[in-house]
Amino acid sequence: MGLLSSYLKLNFLGLFKFLNSMNWFIVFFSLINLSMCIYEDQIGKFDWRQTYVGRIKFAQFDTVSTAKKLIVATEENVLAALHLKTGQVVWRHVFESASTGNIQLLHVSDKIVTVSGSNPYLVRGWDSGTGVLLWEWSLTLQDNDRADFSEWWVQQGLLVHMLPAFNSHIEVTMYNLLTGHNRGATSKLPAPWVNEGCVLTPPFYSCISGNVGAQRLLSLDVTSNVVQIISKPLFDYISLDIFEGNLRPLDANSAVPGFIIDDKKIVLIKNNDFELLSVNVADASASASIIDGSNGALLLQAWTDNTLGFSLVAHNVNTGQEVSELKCSDRNLRIPEAEIAAVMCTKTAKEQHACRILVNGADDAIHLMQQGGRVLWTREEALANVVAAEFVDLPVSETEAAIESEFDQKEGSIWAAFSRRLQTQFQQLQTLLHSFQHRDRTVENSSSNNLVRDYFNLHKILVLVTDVGKIIGMDNLSGEILWRRYEPSLDAESVAVFTRRTAWHPPYDAYLTIVGKHEETGNGLVISLNPINGELVGERVLELDARLLQCAMLHRADEEKLHGLAVLYEDESIQVFPVSSERLVEDMYIYVADRETAKVQGYALKYDGKSASAQKIWSVALGGAGSAGHRIVAAAARSRLERTHSPGRALADRSVLYKYTNPNLVLFLTEGPDPVHKEVVRAVAVDVASGAVAAAAAHRRARALPLAVHADNCLAYLYRSDKHRRLEIATMELYEGKERWLPAGAAFSSFASERAPAVQRQAYILPAGATAAAPTVTERSLTDRHVLLALTTGAIVEIPWAFLDPRRPAMPTAEQREEGLLPYAPELPLPADAVLNYNRTVHRVRALYTHPAGIESTSLVLATGLDLFYTRVAPSKTFDLLKDDFDYHLITIVLVALIAASYSTKYFASRKMLKMAWK
Repeated sequence: MGLLSSYLKLNFLGLFKFLNSMNWFIVFFSLINLSMCIYEDQIGKFDWRQTYVGRIKFAQFDTVSTAKKLIVATEENVLAALHLKTGQVVWRHVFESASTGNIQLLHVSDKIVTVSGSNPYLVRGWDSGTGVLLWEWSLTLQDNDRADFSEWWVQQGLLVHMLPAFNSHIEVTMYNLLTGHNRGATSKLPAPWVNEGCVLTPPFYSCISGNVGAQRLLSLDVTSNVVQIISKPLFDYISLDIFEGNLRPLDANSAVPGFIIDDKKIVLIKNNDFELLSVNVADASASASIIDGSNGALLLQAWTDNTLGFSLVAHNVNTGQEVSELKCSDRNLRIPEAEIAAVMCTKTAKEQHACRILVNGADDAIHLMQQGGRVLWTREEALANVVAAEFVDLPVSETEAAIESEFDQKEGSIWAAFSRRLQTQFQQLQTLLHSFQHRDRTVENSSSNNLVRDYFNLHKILVLVTDVGKIIGMDNLSGEILWRRYEPSLDAESVAVFTRRTAWHPPYDAYLTIVGKHEETGNGLVISLNPINGELVGERVLELDARLLQCAMLHRADEEKLHGLAVLYEDESIQVFPVSSERLVEDMYIYVADRETAKVQGYALKYDGKSASAQKIWSVALGGAGSAGHRIVAAAARSRLERTHSPGRALADRSVLYKYTNPNLVLFLTEGPDPVHKEVVRAVAVDVASGAVAAAAAHRRARALPLAVHADNCLAYLYRSDKHRRLEIATMELYEGKERWLPAGAAFSSFASERAPAVQRQAYILPAGATAAAPTVTERSLTDRHVLLALTTGAIVEIPWAFLDPRRPAMPTAEQREEGLLPYAPELPLPADAVLNYNRTVHRVRALYTHPAGIESTSLVLATGLDLFYTRVAPSKTFDLLKDDFDYHLITIVLVALIAASYSTKYFASRKMLKMAWK
């Protein structure tokens, strides 16, 4: 026993010496950071990206390549290929966002040909399988005034360009598709009957001309070597008594050139003559197209009726008989203003039609369906133009709601409370038994069936308002669309979204209101709905009687936990929804900012016991004296969800620099001409309750970007400096000083003091272009504050406020270093590990939305633009959450081993003491 112990002792000492000699190597290699990345299994775990293409402008089926695809060109200047079975994006090219990327033509054959731009034009050829650019050449028209009326198409391997000169002639030019060489001189065809109501059905250009009652229908083949005009009296095709002068071409690259007169009659052009179809237009809003069928050409029509839903009919062009196998009528399918975008039909073994029909709707949704109306897939392309977004909390489960309601009921005896407790425990027991019964069964994992709040409140609903007036409810964890609602009368140009009641108040449901303008009248429009299921509630869809100046949500809630909505009209009258909340408008202020004149006005809301009224109390011209031409570029206010955790900032000398935390402060960014410095950018922080200017800054020879950030006492905005030819971000921090203006714990008041805060300013160089900005928001503001910037490169970067701090000194002293201030550096670092979306490029980000989660370390982020990207960030790391790769098994084994070792050590120690006592 003694020999064995001495042998182990020697080995242990040798091992200790070896480790002691290797410690310098261990320290050296630990200092080397080999990589900065996320784990592979974390990709897509906390984030998702959805790619879109936008509203369909041109669409054609690719039938040449082996993998059948759908080639589309969109209003968002995007060329893409969609998978025919799933609708997923196979490849995509995003052109310039301005008119230089506007797609004028899409032609699909063995190669894809596009014409884009606006004089000059770019003609490109693409490989349909991979989307690789094959050739490119440019074209510039000399007549720039009429270039917008250009028409393009491909015929016999040549690019045809047609430019009409109204009431005069038609200019036609043909180009070699590969090289761009002009095939001869430009042909000028005399056509004094050409007007703005003409339509092109290649190669025919058709018009209605003549005096009222004697109109004629004329058409000309502009590519023919011999000029031959088809001219027929219009009354041969439609009664002139009901003629309204409407002429539109057939849709979906019709196989036969033709057009529709007054949404009633269909006329085809065959053998240089007009042919009136015996089949009339089924509905005034119907979209019609001619396709090649197994037994001749077919007329396909699609439309949506308010009562009958979506309808699809097909007729034989020669016989006029209806093709029953293509007929469809679905009451549940609602496609507003259905338009046939593309059709592809093949023959089956039984000589039947197997068709794929792409239908585009006014709500920017595209549907691929087959014969019989079965929808194969749908893409919500309206999400490529999101104008407003709101995070909405989910309700608690029924069991938790029962517990909360139990404690809310303070009336009753002890026996009543005991009875409620027994009922709650019985419900919990039933839920537990039910979960055990269904534990081994396969249940579909759908987020729509589990819309309850999780423990950390990370699961929410995203309510997205799109440019076309479509409102969509989406699950933030998976990106799944839960509900959708289309409001065609909603003009979403300047829409506002208010969560007037959250789901934290059972048994009351959540309540969300969208305020915008009516599409036709321009008056206010109020839409109230339940954000959990999308059903209308309260005011429902309410059209107001006048135009709106401003709207705001009341700070105080009524007995049903509902916050009222105050609406200010142009005549400075005010209306409150619901009417019972009028008494709650006291001590509330509202401001109106005119974007074009840079003038801001403030109103105080009063209640006289009968009705609410608004009184103008101040007015400020942000551009200053002689501010003609100045306009507001951006405005930023504090988030209503933000809290001020610390009232001050601790300095190195143990004193406190108190923050100027004004909840009524709004940052306005203006831009206007200057007689000396060309253009000047002004940043003005205004107290919108009193009208006082708290801080201001001016930047000469600069142009403002519509990006501004306001959080706590921190302000940031971006502008492009023409003097230095770079993008800069300026920051300001507002402080009261080392003495507080108000006693500790007192509520802030805009009218309590007339002193101006101390302002710290600084500017930094941003080495990239930015399109959107937002600050991180947490529940209690305990974490560090970061600023999120969406760059033109498609990256979303996270910049700590410590880098943007305006108090960064050029040469920090010991006290400043102790405080944590970084030395000033003019250029901001943008490291690769600060990119939130790593290699997932997000195109054309227009806005960033942040929202606090239930866990303090986490902030939820949504980026909207051509793509949608969702993730969550932890500015101060996840200090209150275990890591995902935390080894629970190892810690359990270690804990068990320690417990066993402690008890065994105690046992052996007692035996040793007993033996020593017997000696």
